[in-house]
Amino acid sequence: MQDYLRWANPDALKLLWLVPLLVALYVYAARMRARAMARIATPEALRRITTRRIRRRRLLRAALMTLGLTLLLIAAARPQFGTKMERVQRTGVDVLFAVDVSRSMLARDIKPDRLSMAKETVQALISRMRGDRVGIVAFAGDAFLYCPLTVDYGAARMFLDALDTQVVGAPGTALSQAIAVALEGTGAAEHKYHHLVILTDGEDHRGGAVAAAREAAQKGLTIHVIGTGTAEGEPIPEIGPEGEVTRYTEGEDGRIVLSALDEKTLKEIAEAGGGIYASAAGGAIPVERVFTALQREEGRLVGTWQFEEYEERFQLPLGIAIVLIAICAILPDGARVRQ
Repeated sequence: MQDYLRWANPDALKLLWLVPLLVALYVYAARMRARAMARIATPEALRRITTRRIRRRRLLRAALMTLGLTLLLIAAARPQFGTKMERVQRTGVDVLFAVDVSRSMLARDIKPDRLSMAKETVQALISRMRGDRVGIVAFAGDAFLYCPLTVDYGAARMFLDALDTQVVGAPGTALSQAIAVALEGTGAAEHKYHHLVILTDGEDHRGGAVAAAREAAQKGLTIHVIGTGTAEGEPIPEIGPEGEVTRYTEGEDGRIVLSALDEKTLKEIAEAGGGIYASAAGGAIPVERVFTALQREEGRLVGTWQFEEYEERFQLPLGIAIVLIAICAILPDGARVRQ
């Protein structure tokens, strides 16, 4: 353990220019006082009025105030000296949310649309977590780690708010790729309590998602799936600049394409991944069921760290400054004429 001085608020040190300014003001005031006295009294009278004791007292008051101000600014800069080691234990799990951002997630069979419902579900789950690390995988025709695992829930929410169908350029839906990215994103962690929550309508254009889920489960990644959409299907809207629906996606035959929830495939993925399947059909957010599944390992020790914490040392300069200023305030400055 190393001991050295650091400043928690170094900007306060920039105000130390006030110290020479205060000294200059004291010097200026002393000169103005001397000139004023010279105009109203003879040198002999001045020597009787301003004794050496009074001059020393004025000098002492100026020195006390100057030193007090200096120490106040040093205290405001929050000097920290010395370190101490503390052991922190974190309990919980790592949860990656894989959010489908393909264009089919704009379908409005779930209000306001599938993607908004998926994001709202993730928000609700994150708001209940304490000590768990969360991350986000964005996927469509490709997938990437959009927000790495973190305990900064505010940052995770910011990433989630910015998530839209423009994040992933490749069209389509590649569930197997999303699982592979999630597995890689949790692979460097130091424990085995990993969960992946996939939020999608289940239109898998690449295939192989069930096999990928089974392989991930063997490596310690539990996969849960939340189906967003309805089995009846819904046209995929094309959204204009003002958020209005301009037209609906058409197939090669000119017919409007319907996007339906593939619940059968999603249930198979959840079963292969050792997790649960829940549906957001009808606009109901399945938070309780999914959150219970995520917290099955709650209380397990999943991380231990040691970190250094600097000890605050502002108390000493602050205390001395208060004493010096108090002495300065009660120290008399009157002149006493000799008898």
